[in-house]
This record gives sequence, structure tokens and C-alpha cells, in this order.
Amino acid sequence: MAAPLPKGKPVQVKHRLLDKDFEMTAMEAASEHYTFLFILRGDRTTITPTYSYTLHAGDINAIAPLLYYRTIPASDEPYESIQIKFTPEFVEPLTRKLGFRIMDKVFENPAKHFTEEDSAKAFSLAFIMEVMGNEYEEVLANGADPEKRAYIEFKLQNVLFSILFFIYEFSKDGIRANPYKSELSKPIVDAVFYMENNYMSSITIEDAAAVAGYSSAYFSRLFKSQLGTTFSEYLTTIRLKHVQHDLLTTDKSITDISIDNGFAYPGNMTDSFKRRLGMTPYEYRKQRRTG
Repeated sequence: MAAPLPKGKPVQVKHRLLDKDFEMTAMEAASEHYTFLFILRGDRTTITPTYSYTLHAGDINAIAPLLYYRTIPASDEPYESIQIKFTPEFVEPLTRKLGFRIMDKVFENPAKHFTEEDSAKAFSLAFIMEVMGNEYEEVLANGADPEKRAYIEFKLQNVLFSILFFIYEFSKDGIRANPYKSELSKPIVDAVFYMENNYMSSITIEDAAAVAGYSSAYFSRLFKSQLGTTFSEYLTTIRLKHVQHDLLTTDKSITDISIDNGFAYPGNMTDSFKRRLGMTPYEYRKQRRTG
């Protein structure tokens, strides 16, 4: 699962600068929010179960809820973007008035391209929203006075609506061919989906290989060549993503979270979690959770 919005927050704006080697280690999907990624610098390839595409500076990645995707570097440039996340409820005044045609059109195709002039206009709106997003975080940090919070959320809402209208009217949809990495083959996609849907069970490489229709040995080689990691490493990554989500969004004990997400022994989950994230699940929950 993609990182959720903090509890009670309908919108979040972040300016992100990531290392040139940054890549998502597993496919993710947001269950409850939309995401815009305004790419300021760098080149990113996005892999979905059915297609892949490459975006560059001046493009926008528009990711709908429940779309599984993974991004990887497409060049040696650092990756800089403005990330805007928002809930369906945050745009409810728009959809109530005009229906869902704008949202459907904007998020039907995630790759958004523009003329140079239109890109500059779209990104000027993102910069405005970034400034407002910083103001919003300060308001929340200072006690979130209800009247002031409502005021800044209304301002953010109106700029977001302007962004949606602009993309709806001026974006040049189209999946660009990916010159950097081949798409996942259908058998591997089927196996990945099987893993994503059954990570909470005691699945084995033999199970996934059977879904793909290959022998375990051949599946293991093909899996690593296409995803860059082994079956067991990828399965652990999937499980840990769900562990992170549960740590942030539920009050379940760490033992229950471990068992619910496919780890036979809580100690194994804690060891894997600490190796990957550099802290224990308890420390992660304490540091990251807001509410």
C-alpha cells in the first residue's frame, strides 16, 4: 500500500528531492487518495500491471486510487517533484456539481504531457499550492484553529480545482514508449498480482511459478531479471508495505499486524523491518503516526 494521508488530513502537498537512484521496490496502490506528481527535474519510468511509460521534467503523473504502480529512474538526474495528495471527499464539491467526468478524464490516463507554454502555466498552479501547503502545515502545527484551518483548506481546494480544470482542458494524453526498461511480461504480472493479493498467506515460489505457468527454476530467473529482486525479497517488501500501512492507520498490536500480513513469527517481521527501515516497528509508529 502507498503511504496514506495523515489521519484527518484531506490534502497534503510536498516538495520532494530524491536521489537519482531512488526507486520503488514494489508495486503500490493508494486505497483512499489521488496523487499528482509535478516533475520538476529528472526522468521517471512508471510500471503498471498493463503498461509502462516515461515522464520528464514538465510532465505530470496523475495516479488514481487503486492503481498499482512502481516508479524507477530513467536517467542519472536527481528526481525533484511537487507531490499533491487529496481525498475524494476533498473534491466532492466539484463532483457534486459537475459529476465525475472531469475526474474520470484527468485520471483515465496517468501520463500528462503539455506544450512548453501550458506546462509552465500548470506548474505555476502547483507552486502556488506548494506555498499554501506549507502554510497549511504551519496552521496544523500551531493547534489547527478550526476557522483558520477551514480558510486555508478552502484556498487549497480552489487552486486544486483550477489544476484539475487545466489538466482536463490542456493535457496531451498518451503513453510514451519506454526506452529504458521493458514492460513486465504477462506471466510475471499475473504472479505479482497473485503475491499482492495473497501476501497474508504462506505462499511459496512454487505457488507463484504455477500462476505464471513456469517451473520454479525458470520463474525465479525470469522474476529477478524483470523486477530486479528475488521472489522472497519482493514478497517481504510487499508484506512490509502493508505492515507500515497498518502501523500508521490502525491500533492493532505489532504481533497482530505481523501475523495479519503473512509473517509466521513476529520476530522475523521485526528483524526484516529493522533491516529495511533502520528502526523497529514500534519506533516507526511512534515517529510517523499523527492524529
